[in-house]
Amino acid sequence: MKNNDGDLIFGTASEKGTEKAGHKFAETVKGGEVILFYGSVGSGKTVFARGLCRGLGFEGYVNSPSYIIMNMYSADELTIYHYDLYRISSVSELMEIGFYEFAAQDKSITLVEWAEMLESEVPEKRIEVRIDVVEEKKRKITIKRIG
Repeated sequence: MKNNDGDLIFGTASEKGTEKAGHKFAETVKGGEVILFYGSVGSGKTVFARGLCRGLGFEGYVNSPSYIIMNMYSADELTIYHYDLYRISSVSELMEIGFYEFAAQDKSITLVEWAEMLESEVPEKRIEVRIDVVEEKKRKITIKRIG
């Protein structure tokens, strides 16, 4: 469903529902997008990303790249770069991890968990996915296209 601002809104009541929301959202993704994830620990960022990857055609294992910073997946005609910035300490580390080499390429999708760590490096053109914990299992997912 869309709100008055044109944002896409999903309400989910389970991990499976959050994954299905990501899968459904994949229908709107074409390539070249940078998708930024915001939400508390355990809110479902990786679960939504898993559904998104599945919706784009990736059938392998999708997990949070917390310790290795970036996972790469091949999905049909797209490459998915899945970053988790929770462990970076400054934006200068973005260069070291190759973020600028991969972000926003035509035949790719860039997923960024813990996008707060980008600080002033947030791309002008982006999609923001905000996952709010409503109750233990319930989530409100708001997706906004910017730029």
